[in-house]
Amino acid sequence: MTDIENAETLFQEYKVKEAYPLFEKLAGEGNGRAMYFMALFHQYYMGCAPWNPKKAMEWALKGARLGDGLSGLFCLLHFNELSHEEYHEITDSREKWISLAQKDSSIYALEALGCYEMVNAQSEEEVDRAFHLLEEAALKNYWKAWNDLGQFHDSHVKDNPPLVRKKADNRKAIDCYRKALEAGYPDAMNRLAYFYYTGVGVPQDKKQAYALFRKAFAKGHLRAGTALGLLYLFDENDLDKKEGFRITKKAADAGDPLAMGNIGNCYYYGNGTKKDRRLAKQYYRRASDLGMDSSTTQLGAIYHEEGDDKKAFVLFRKAADRNFPEAMGWLAACYQYGYGTEKSTQAAIEWLEKAAAFGSEDAKTALRFLQEELKEAEKK
Repeated sequence: MTDIENAETLFQEYKVKEAYPLFEKLAGEGNGRAMYFMALFHQYYMGCAPWNPKKAMEWALKGARLGDGLSGLFCLLHFNELSHEEYHEITDSREKWISLAQKDSSIYALEALGCYEMVNAQSEEEVDRAFHLLEEAALKNYWKAWNDLGQFHDSHVKDNPPLVRKKADNRKAIDCYRKALEAGYPDAMNRLAYFYYTGVGVPQDKKQAYALFRKAFAKGHLRAGTALGLLYLFDENDLDKKEGFRITKKAADAGDPLAMGNIGNCYYYGNGTKKDRRLAKQYYRRASDLGMDSSTTQLGAIYHEEGDDKKAFVLFRKAADRNFPEAMGWLAACYQYGYGTEKSTQAAIEWLEKAAAFGSEDAKTALRFLQEELKEAEKK
């Protein structure tokens, strides 16, 4: 058995801590296929490497440039991490990556193709074919394929394409997550915990939910820690709020941007800790730098409170351009009242209309009031 075959066997058995140093060594030596697995380690929570989507894409790009089909498919699946030039580099070779993966008979190729075909399916027949590929990989004991099947059947996963959402079946999702859980995959623990907490598809069992969130977090799943922390933070018991702060801060300091935003809220509002505006801004800024639009908006609101409307305007515009409705509302207010920019009623209306189109009730109300004000002004 070659080194790469040995590493892949360990990975299939979810002996990821043993597999990781083998893949790391092989990738460092220029093995493109090993680079695909390094991308997986950084993209998904396995407790072996820091969660870092940018690092994951760096590895996948290296692998693709060495001609590895799985790395190419990874880049296609996570294209949002690519620059404009990298996107065209990868998509121009789309057929090449698909062909290379189709010639690869491994469970890893079946799973990667299944995911790619699922998110790009244009018909129910193509969705069924994608499910078949994932089921084939899952039945050959690939835990990630079981987890993928769970996600594509899970009605709570809002990112699933419309054609896939038609296949939502929470009972099937739970069964698939349990299969991935048997291998020890922490993301399956995290997702099952949500079902137990809500009582959807299973009898409600909050004790089991907390236990699964905690176990997943202990295995390196940062988002499970963020979820667990949030549950404690909104408990009525002050001791639980302190525990929620502790858990959330641990997830934030480990790199989860959602946890960073939540810790910013803790410091800003004094939830589970003392109020500290300086630390609130620090965590909001870290979360904002990692793409958390809610934190970008909150940081802008703080600058507005402090009278620095130019900084606030830049932040509101940044989040609004990424289609965050709350930021659009703030940006409209900036244009309406001249906060950090020149007054422009027309721009205010346009941003309120855009926020309203994204479902913001506050924007709809503000737009109605503004339009009434303009009508009254015309009468005068």
